[in-house]
Amino acid sequence: MPKFFQTVVVAGLASITLAGSPATAASQAVVGIAGFETDGSVGLPRADYDAIARALSVMLGNEISSHSDARVVPLAASGSARRGRVDISAARAAATQAGAKYLVVGTLLDQYGDLRVEARLLNAATGDAVAVIRADAGHTKREQLAESVSDLAIGLGTRSELGGSRKAADRGTTPVEAIVSLGQGLRYEEAGDRAKAADAYRAAIKQAPTLSEASAALRRVGG
Repeated sequence: MPKFFQTVVVAGLASITLAGSPATAASQAVVGIAGFETDGSVGLPRADYDAIARALSVMLGNEISSHSDARVVPLAASGSARRGRVDISAARAAATQAGAKYLVVGTLLDQYGDLRVEARLLNAATGDAVAVIRADAGHTKREQLAESVSDLAIGLGTRSELGGSRKAADRGTTPVEAIVSLGQGLRYEEAGDRAKAADAYRAAIKQAPTLSEASAALRRVGG
């Protein structure tokens, strides 16, 4: 995934980043997802971590929409100086341009299957840290990535800045292979290769039939 980490708004990619964001009042908190940093993770190919980071960004955006009253705006990727890192300055500029007051930056540190997953909630205008949310201490294995994303969304949803939390359906376990396939599909789609994107989304659905982001993405590319 060579074009992930310097974040800019691209209106044409809005449907790629989120499966769907509800229309909201002007007073609703607006948040952008900057991406997931994976620098320092080992145990999988770097391309897989890049795909995972892309997929987790989409999954977290949908989870935040489910667990809070915040509106998530799409931020799309375009180039970077260092793979595995998020360009915070570019992400802040993109979020501000999109009308987001807050920015979420995720971190995935995978040490041969042992995970640390967290998210920083930042003020988009100033870059000041508002909160750091960590995944549940019981979700420390690679196969628990989807549960970790839900943990982050639940934690972020409790923040008054995002309007408070609400009950949402449990995502459950999602195979890592499906998350990788979803991320690969997003990369192909953003590159304009709808056929390869559809193939990747089909693979994700085969690996995880309940992965709603993959099903929505497959419909989007006409697969």
